[in-house]
Amino acid sequence: MRIRRLHLTDFRNYVELTLEPAEGLNILYGKNAQGKTNVLEAIALLATTRSMRAGRDSQMIRAGAEQAHVHAEVVREREGEVELFLTLFQTDRKSVQINHLKRERVLDLLGQFNAVFFGASELAIVSGEPADRRHFLNMEISQISPRYVYDLGHYRRVLEQRNRLLRDLREMRLSRKDSGLEVWNEQLVRYGASLIRRRLFYIERLIPLVAQIHEELSEGKERLELRYQPGIDLTPDTALRIQEAGASIGLAAAETPAEKVSPFTVVYDAEEKQFRNLFERHLQQVLEEELRRGTTLIGPQRDDLVFLINGVDARIYGSQGQQRTVALSLKLAEFCLMESFVGEPPVMLLDDVMSDLDDVRRRRLLKWIQGRCQTFLTCTNLRSFPKEVLQEAAVFQVRAGTVCFEGFGAHLQKETSERSVPESAVVLEKEAQ
Repeated sequence: MRIRRLHLTDFRNYVELTLEPAEGLNILYGKNAQGKTNVLEAIALLATTRSMRAGRDSQMIRAGAEQAHVHAEVVREREGEVELFLTLFQTDRKSVQINHLKRERVLDLLGQFNAVFFGASELAIVSGEPADRRHFLNMEISQISPRYVYDLGHYRRVLEQRNRLLRDLREMRLSRKDSGLEVWNEQLVRYGASLIRRRLFYIERLIPLVAQIHEELSEGKERLELRYQPGIDLTPDTALRIQEAGASIGLAAAETPAEKVSPFTVVYDAEEKQFRNLFERHLQQVLEEELRRGTTLIGPQRDDLVFLINGVDARIYGSQGQQRTVALSLKLAEFCLMESFVGEPPVMLLDDVMSDLDDVRRRRLLKWIQGRCQTFLTCTNLRSFPKEVLQEAAVFQVRAGTVCFEGFGAHLQKETSERSVPESAVVLEKEAQ
């Protein structure tokens, strides 16, 4: 999977940009605040329909413009080429076209194109709050499971309505008889059990991958464990299943074609019923306390992940370097898992990671991505790259919302000189007027 052509109009600081990247490594370098990350944000937006950093969609529209447009021609090995169009409006509304056909739902974009993003903000997955880790799970599972997105949206709405009702029952001292609480309980269990089951499936297969990759990045000096802490008490059998995921599933299962193992395409009625029964039983046990507090106390909105380095909690005791390596391992494992589900490698987006890694981890990362997938990597300078990597990479200089193609390894002869874009360059641009 790769982007053959990316076109931006009034997106962030780009008036208009057309970029035709190379199939392998694409390096976008330049000073800070020039627009490097904006390119990665636009690509990630097509994969997830959400910004990786903006609180509102309208924040991605260039100042003074009414709309922003992101258009990409995507080459896919399994399902053929596809053109994706996404338009952002000042009202925070989005519209989507796939192969020039307008779609009623923005969510129809999910699954058309896949990308994995890693940058400084991803450190929050390890060092941040549980909400950051749940956000990671939501964003990644959404790319391979449209049903997960549907259930997540419904669960959030049900949770909001149920919490409002619980507060009303507490503050107004109303009777819960005929209040409609049982209806909301039923909906909460229905959608919540589906979310937990899919998260469990995903994490089970992530565990052995992240452990192996982290061992490679740390040169065997550190052992990483990933543990899932669900928002409801699972049965002993299910808890054991999570703990033994690395041994019982192994790497071979993660490499199995998606159509053979994924619950995102196969409904397991027996397991779904088991999770619903568990959720419903625990909900009844905490109901009186929920009425007293006026809020929902259990469910996937309280899920969390724990990362242990040699048995020690990385969030509390890990150094920043260790936490960064854990986050990187997690993202590379996510890449492998997504590749196994989709059947081809996603696009890798690496935002200013070279300055945050030591020499050993930097070399291992570059070796890991080399020849594996199309990669977009941003940095402030080119000094961190080995010459053999630069010779094979397409190098672009980003300056004040313009992108200039410098060729493959052309900077090796004259790195600091100014260059004009040759007629044969793969970048067309229009500067702001």
